[in-house]
Amino acid sequence: MIKQLTVTFIICSYNRAAYLDDTLGSLIEHQPTDSSAYEFLVVDNNSTDNTAEVVKKHQKIANKDDKYIRYIKETKQGLSFARNRGITEATATHVVFLDDDIQATPSLIPAWISFFETNPNAVAGGGKIHVQFDDPRPSWMSHFLLPLLGHHDLGDRTKIYPKTKYPFGGNMGFKKSVFEQVGIFDIELGRKGESLNAGEEKELFRRIRSKYKNIYYVPDAFLYHRVGSSRLTKEYIEQQALGLGQSMWLRLREATTNQKLKNWITEAAKLLGSFPLAIGYIIILQPSKAAMLFQFRWWIWKGYNQSS
Repeated sequence: MIKQLTVTFIICSYNRAAYLDDTLGSLIEHQPTDSSAYEFLVVDNNSTDNTAEVVKKHQKIANKDDKYIRYIKETKQGLSFARNRGITEATATHVVFLDDDIQATPSLIPAWISFFETNPNAVAGGGKIHVQFDDPRPSWMSHFLLPLLGHHDLGDRTKIYPKTKYPFGGNMGFKKSVFEQVGIFDIELGRKGESLNAGEEKELFRRIRSKYKNIYYVPDAFLYHRVGSSRLTKEYIEQQALGLGQSMWLRLREATTNQKLKNWITEAAKLLGSFPLAIGYIIILQPSKAAMLFQFRWWIWKGYNQSS
């Protein structure tokens, strides 16, 4: 009897062949010798570049060592469509979503496999992500904006996520059967083509948490998220913030009054929390970081109002 795979690692990509090339190379470089527990699945979200050729190149490399990379094309535009297709096509008992612009570490793949094999009741988890800048970091980019670029670090101990925290989309894992219980990614949310709308991950994790409670942080499932020059501009941060505001509106449009009130109390707390942070940056003569904290909050509010 053939043992079912433990994890399908899903990489969704749209017109980022150069990054995907490096990502697949790092995954192949750092994959365990025993490939009987996992597979790689690339979901091409209707790319117009040479994504398919890049995957074929790495398929040839992987096949030499009896490792396999599967490729499928999802023509419905949008990250949520691509992720949902990946869930459908995955042959393992668990799925892990990785971004197409990551650098794997030696512990990434074995940590996810080990976590799910030793925690059979776990339905979801998130790994550690550090940012890797391809170009110099801007002077206005504070530590508090790094999560916009994928930074996610809750320490070095496996634990249950605090109620106010969730895994990041570039390194998150699920028991596949959980989607039968809570549903898949909301196709009204998430990125579509060049749109930077978000919120689909948090919305899914809220559904999971309402039913299963515990979502685990898996620090040894560690990777680097590459950030190129196009994401190190104020214009990119603005588009990210506007997308967050628009996604917030989509998420709250059918919410109860109590849920909306709770959300805005949280947002108000974040705004108030920006004041002491800004004062700290002004004291150490870094006013551009202070200004960007408030600008970011304003852009989120603007994105919400544009959608209402």
